[in-house]
Amino acid sequence: MNTKNKIGIFGGSFNPPHIGHLIISQYAIEMLQLDLLYIVPTYIPPHKSNDLAPFELRFKWCKITFSGPHISISDYEKNRQGISYSLYTVLYFSQLHRTKPYFITGEDSLSYIQNWHKYRDLLENCHFVVYPRYCNKPYEEHTRSVLKELYDSIIFLQAPLIQISASDIRKRIKERKSIKGMVHPQIEKQVIEYYSL
Repeated sequence: MNTKNKIGIFGGSFNPPHIGHLIISQYAIEMLQLDLLYIVPTYIPPHKSNDLAPFELRFKWCKITFSGPHISISDYEKNRQGISYSLYTVLYFSQLHRTKPYFITGEDSLSYIQNWHKYRDLLENCHFVVYPRYCNKPYEEHTRSVLKELYDSIIFLQAPLIQISASDIRKRIKERKSIKGMVHPQIEKQVIEYYSL
């Protein structure tokens, strides 16, 4: 059994991982005082994803982008196979560490939280942490109506509002615009080559 007991899970397609993801990971580690933050790239997203790079490539990019003594890149969702439902990832790491993990996601996820697989079970089995994507919490009313009493358990991470998204990076590449400074310099060339195909 792993003895580290304050665990975070930062999942996503990381298609590609970018500097915004890195900044959020650092804020999460510091503000939540995590012993370990797992970066967990999605294997098969539950929701449709266009231009999804192969898992092996995204995993490799994550290993380069995220580094540090409190970070581990996990291929759990690939090993599990099938659709990558967050609930099962949370339950796996919860059992591995015998603790209730912190699950970190973007504020935009609140707009469709009702579509998440067994979302109430998910929120009951983790500390659900949301990092800002917009000003003034535009989804608060909707999310409260869906989650009801569970809404008050959400932790809103006091992190900077970062206007970088993977979809914007892919769009810029298609338009032959620069992505300099948006992704780790060691993966920039590969990212451009892959998404410009």
